[in-house]
Amino acid sequence: MSVRRSLLILTILVLALPAITFAFRSRQLRSSTTIDRLQFYTVQRGDVSLAVTAIGALEADTDVRLSFTSAGRVAEVRVQPGDGVLAGDVLARLVDDNERLAYDQAALSLQLAQMQKQVLLEPPREADVRAAEASVASAQGAYTAIANGVSPEDIRAAELRLQQAQAVEEDARKARVEADGGRADQYYQLLDAQIGAAAFNVEIARLQLDALRQPNNADQLAVAGARIVQARAELERLKAGPTQAELDRADIAIQQAQVQLDQAALALQRKTLVAPFGGVVAAVNMEVGALVAPGAPVLQLVDAAPLRLVVQVDEIDIRQIREGMAAQIEFDALPGVVFPAALEQIAVVGSSADGIISYDVSMTLNEPDARARVGMTAEASIVTEQRRGVLLVPNLYVRLDRRDDRAYVNVFQPDGTFAETAVQLGLRGQDMSEVVSGLDAGDVLVIDPNGAGFNLFGG
Repeated sequence: MSVRRSLLILTILVLALPAITFAFRSRQLRSSTTIDRLQFYTVQRGDVSLAVTAIGALEADTDVRLSFTSAGRVAEVRVQPGDGVLAGDVLARLVDDNERLAYDQAALSLQLAQMQKQVLLEPPREADVRAAEASVASAQGAYTAIANGVSPEDIRAAELRLQQAQAVEEDARKARVEADGGRADQYYQLLDAQIGAAAFNVEIARLQLDALRQPNNADQLAVAGARIVQARAELERLKAGPTQAELDRADIAIQQAQVQLDQAALALQRKTLVAPFGGVVAAVNMEVGALVAPGAPVLQLVDAAPLRLVVQVDEIDIRQIREGMAAQIEFDALPGVVFPAALEQIAVVGSSADGIISYDVSMTLNEPDARARVGMTAEASIVTEQRRGVLLVPNLYVRLDRRDDRAYVNVFQPDGTFAETAVQLGLRGQDMSEVVSGLDAGDVLVIDPNGAGFNLFGG
């Protein structure tokens, strides 16, 4: 056989080899590959997204350790770990008997000072004015009687005035005895003052009667004149009302009582531990009867609404995300459950660990869920790009040829054969990728999960 003829035969064999191989392998597939071994996927439209994933732990929005501001012995603990509380709720209390007594006394002192000013501002009672006018008339009558001599009629009149004064005193004492026991102490003090004034008028009437019964002299006239001046001054005081000096002294007394009450309230408040915000009690480090020091943490309170996930994102991926992006969170303790979230804040300064720079990224759960608890480990997927209504193909069905940077899929043909088809990919997600060209909706793709590689025919 000549060399030329040998070369011609060899060339024909080389050119025909791919066709022979394809026919052989197609027959081999039809004969040895069963439908049960294959997986099919019908190309359809849907949404595809590109995400940055990171791992972190769930944290509370606020986590504080509370303490008393004064030393003391624990009298009451009202909460246990796991209890929910509202802002302002009393959590615990120290023994506060002395502080509470001081507060009550300060409150009573303030009420007394306010009532004393109120008495000053009240208009004079008509009975008091009449009594003062009678005192003036009595003093003047006594002076005139001493100066002009005393007649039996004068003495009789003085005796009548004494009887009237005694009757007024008796009425005042009777009102004091019959007073309602439920009134404030200031009310009884006012009744006692009325008794004293009535007794004073009785004494004046008695002295006037005694003076009329004694011989006339200059000393008696002087005393009678002084009583006139005193009676007139009392009448003018009742009609004029309180002076500015009296009002000022009453205001100062009220202010001083208020300061004492505020100080007593602050001392009492220091014996009570109050929730500064609504949340959940995480830990209680005290018990009834124990001594606590000021500033020592005795209770941990966390605000679990909203819960915040803090993850560490690599410096390579950090440029792809921004605040406000949507995210999905999956917890290790809750497999199969996906929680929607929103990216809230990206740290400005990164941290280094083993030479890798990462940034803290915090995100909040869109909806509260009782199953999510502080401290749970979670993986967050932050959606950086998304396309809707595009042709989708699972990444499992795609073969990437690194030599020519092209993608291929196996398309099921109507005659039962399979054809490897080149496709152009768009956005590539974690599980699905966008197909820009090379496929139509309704095309059926196939893979042999037990075969070598993604392509049923190799490649």
